[in-house]
Amino acid sequence: MRMRRVLCDDISPSRKSLIEISENEAKHLISVLRLGPGDSIELLDGKGLSAPGSLVFRDKRLFAELTGSPSTNPKLLSLPIHLKMGILKGEAMEWVVEKAVELGVRTLTPIETEFTVVKIHKKGAGTFLERWQKIADQALKQCGRLDRMEILPPVPLEMLSIGAGVLYWSDEELARNSDPEKHLSQIARKNPAHLDSGTSLLIGPEGGFSASERSRLLQLTVSGNKGINRVHLGSLILRAETAALLGISILVGEHYGKRENQVQATT
Repeated sequence: MRMRRVLCDDISPSRKSLIEISENEAKHLISVLRLGPGDSIELLDGKGLSAPGSLVFRDKRLFAELTGSPSTNPKLLSLPIHLKMGILKGEAMEWVVEKAVELGVRTLTPIETEFTVVKIHKKGAGTFLERWQKIADQALKQCGRLDRMEILPPVPLEMLSIGAGVLYWSDEELARNSDPEKHLSQIARKNPAHLDSGTSLLIGPEGGFSASERSRLLQLTVSGNKGINRVHLGSLILRAETAALLGISILVGEHYGKRENQVQATT
């Protein structure tokens, strides 16, 4: 039986004292999973390390004691893929968060656009971020990866930073022409150098980008900025959450092969 996984702040090799488990994690372990003193768990620091441990109860508080040395596994770490996602309503956004973790996305930045229905700052960004990070952390523990997918603070599209590497933005208008050379799979395959510095994928919300937003993105694309690539995901009309997962999957395929080669070269 697979050991239950628990997120902790620090499981560094130099740590010798008991590691206190957070209230939320403790409640889940005791009330939901029915674990007790001495039960085995797998500790995660969310940064790439894992270690075996056992539960210890002290003064009505729950701790973990390391029973082995922390270690990592490159095959269980995230890929340098960054999703910049137009904010979706309710369960659709939560589903994207969960699946992005499972596919190996490293960060997710919620993007506010003209067609974004959820006005996140009016309702309190912190509440949304806490909820999405909790969903991401639960997916982390279930899927087997070792490092957290970080949910970054939301930003308006006009303040979007390309960051390191390359940014692919999915343009529905481009899909109407069905140019196979502009499909994300073809563009990514022809630019393997982009994999070294990371890849970002920009997906709009329900209804896509507005005319003014598309115009701004087009200006950035044709201005000679080599960090931005306009792509499409095929001729069919996709829901925003479907487009996000399809785009991520394509990029994962490119990154995965490169990482496997790197791991084999070091073993």
